[in-house]
Amino acid sequence: MDKPVVLVVSADASVKPEDVIGRVRKAPATEGTVVLADGLAGHCYHIRTKYYETDVVFCGWPGGKELGEVPEAILKQLEGVLIYFDARDRDFLKRLPEYAAFVTEADIEFGILLCAELQEEADQGITYREAKKFCNVLDVIELDPADDGETVGEEDDGEAAGVDELVQALHNFIWSNVDMHRKAGGAGGGGGAETGKEDETTEGAGEEDPEDERRIEEELMGFEKLLTQVMQFRPNTSSWTRNERLAYAQEFADMMLTRLTRLVTGTTTTPSIHCRWYAAATAEKSALATLRKKTGYTFANCKKALEMHGNDLAKAEQWLKEQAQTLGWSKATKLEGRNTSQGLVGVLVRDNIGAMVEVNCETDFVARNQSFQSFVQAASAACVRYVAQLETDANLTKHGLNSEALKQIKLEDGKSLGDHLALMIGTVGENASLNRAICYRAPAEVKLTGYVHPAPADDSTPDVPAFGKYGSLLAFRHTAAAEDSNGDSVARKVCQHVVGMKPTRLGDKARDEPAADKDDETCLIYQEYLADPSYTVGEVLEANQLEVVDFQRFECGEKVKAEDENVRATN
Repeated sequence: MDKPVVLVVSADASVKPEDVIGRVRKAPATEGTVVLADGLAGHCYHIRTKYYETDVVFCGWPGGKELGEVPEAILKQLEGVLIYFDARDRDFLKRLPEYAAFVTEADIEFGILLCAELQEEADQGITYREAKKFCNVLDVIELDPADDGETVGEEDDGEAAGVDELVQALHNFIWSNVDMHRKAGGAGGGGGAETGKEDETTEGAGEEDPEDERRIEEELMGFEKLLTQVMQFRPNTSSWTRNERLAYAQEFADMMLTRLTRLVTGTTTTPSIHCRWYAAATAEKSALATLRKKTGYTFANCKKALEMHGNDLAKAEQWLKEQAQTLGWSKATKLEGRNTSQGLVGVLVRDNIGAMVEVNCETDFVARNQSFQSFVQAASAACVRYVAQLETDANLTKHGLNSEALKQIKLEDGKSLGDHLALMIGTVGENASLNRAICYRAPAEVKLTGYVHPAPADDSTPDVPAFGKYGSLLAFRHTAAAEDSNGDSVARKVCQHVVGMKPTRLGDKARDEPAADKDDETCLIYQEYLADPSYTVGEVLEANQLEVVDFQRFECGEKVKAEDENVRATN
């Protein structure tokens, strides 16, 4: 059997794969059944659209079996995977990487996550944003969505939803065994009412001159070559990766559109209705795909935004953000007060200014979300720009910012951090808060360094804010006349020490004595040096002719009072 196969998996014990298949086929499980490899049952499904028709086979994967056990014979024909899950079971999130890896490693064309209805809040179950964590591999469709009116924009009345959306997705996929519809009346010709309309359009256009005929013949030969390549596409690229095949397919699409455009605009006075439709539809689909990939919003919302703004991507994206921000403020108000003990600490040192910001959220899962991490970086950079605009003097100054002060800081787009916080809340679906920030501005003789833990894998771009669960800033200076580059490296290690050993004060040899128990030591200069416990931090600083002027340490979620006012640090 050479029909493409769609594997149907259920991670919900109360729903069988055959139940999902039945909803799509709208036919009893006993009808159109075939036997696949290892005796697995296959359920035939005929797809017929305006432009093509094809046959595929749904294969329900038995519960309890691992995906790694899928027979090789089925893997060779496998073109799609449908994965049903219970959105009320948050443990399913732990299995998402397994499914995403299966789709990627087996080079499967598409994967779709299915559920009855996604949850609005994380404490109720799995939200849309969480399910879309692997959206580059797996799409998400609700089979029984509720119309709660809280999505960005209003759904179009004719927009497919639920099972119809899944059926539409299956119909939109380009299968390996499609049979393209051909009109009667010869190659490229047509019959019936539709052909009559075209004849009316072209009637009276006049005889084609020989040059036009030659051009048309060349383009038709070009189309024939392209179609031959398309027919050979699958066998010729079977050993390629999915991304390589997608890139090659894009080249085909570009060549096809180029030839259509040349055929229409270069040879006839009245363009073909079908060619004009194809060019417009291709452009619209490209804009829709670009907008959806860039913003992460639903198909219906992106489509509505483009329709409202005449396919202008910039205006459509701006409208989506404004709608999302409005809903974000509404959601932020509704979620306000919910505990935000997780989150990240962002650190950025740029020239003589350093900033450290703590942003909190409800769960560690959201703290790993790209939108949340980008917001932490934006907040860190905004604090650096804010301090750069303040008046300065010859001293090292330390500026403490509480939650309300942080919300008022303006970003480069003119909006406040509070506005962007609301937008981010609307995106991740959890409560989040700007907790506190500490910023240093140093004079010429004082240098700054920062550290976060876990440290980023690539710290070669110091101008990009780093983030982690812990952070520290250190102000230091060289006591020798000539600066030693090794001293800067040591200062950074001391900054790392601050994160790991949690000193509460710098310490003064003239006033402070070492603690009786070294494990209880809280003075930085008397603590055992983290990188080499045979020395104290004070001894390492003295050996490298360094002096720590001040330091600050943040631990995400720690219960401390944020500083409300600017503080003149020790100089």
